[in-house]
Amino acid sequence: MLLNSYTLRIVISDCNPSSQKVNAVADLSADISELLPYLNSVLKGLHYFEEEKVLTVKKEGRLITFRPKQVAVTKVEDEQEARRIVDELVRILNETYENKDCINPICHSRPIPRPLDIFKLLPRKNCKECGEPSCMAFALRVINNELELGKCPLLLTEEFESNHQKLMEIV
Repeated sequence: MLLNSYTLRIVISDCNPSSQKVNAVADLSADISELLPYLNSVLKGLHYFEEEKVLTVKKEGRLITFRPKQVAVTKVEDEQEARRIVDELVRILNETYENKDCINPICHSRPIPRPLDIFKLLPRKNCKECGEPSCMAFALRVINNELELGKCPLLLTEEFESNHQKLMEIV
């Protein structure tokens, strides 16, 4: 196990001080610098800056930033939610550490797909079966890691199987 504890701070956003959401910063008990390329592979990082040892991930509409001895999470409701999220991230960090021999590290940022790239591979029937008003809205939520591709039942049909595979590679 790499991490066994952290210290949590709740911070009001400098960008939007009137927001109902807060940010959480967890100071970690160990340096995770060498783990970041592996984590970039596991979490499909958004940006990875190898020189600065900073990895940014978008998950469930939140921006999560990993630094050598710190993890920051945006848009949390309160300390309880922050602890739940950070506990899960610590679990992922420890699991990645234990399995790093089986993971191909990625030492660069991935290309960020555009919503239109996703939209073009969707069924484009605007059926609303995913719960979104349109396929474009669905594409935007997928890009922001707020929805998974599996929420579109049409993508799981034989007709759209090849598009689903392409989307899995992009996302």
